[in-house]
Amino acid sequence: MNDPYLDFVRQHWADIASVYNQFAAHRPVMLVDVQEGEIHAFPFADFTMQLDSASRATVAEQYQRALETRCMVLFVRDTERKVFHSYTLQLEDEPPASANP
Repeated sequence: MNDPYLDFVRQHWADIASVYNQFAAHRPVMLVDVQEGEIHAFPFADFTMQLDSASRATVAEQYQRALETRCMVLFVRDTERKVFHSYTLQLEDEPPASANP
């Protein structure tokens, strides 16, 4: 399956990693806005307060697993396509593997 957002993340990985690293001690939740071209790092509590209660619980579980496995939680927001998708990505110097075979 081709995931256009994973490809987008791969293309912007250096900038995503740079923003994450600025706040790494706080283990932020990352948000990439496709249309705005902006990358944000949020404290976990601040980010989850913007979600409904069911989503909060799901993101809390994802975030806890990410912390345990040295990963980041990254959300991609595409307002044109009405997509808000999360990824758990390994913290490493290389971008995530491409969705293309």
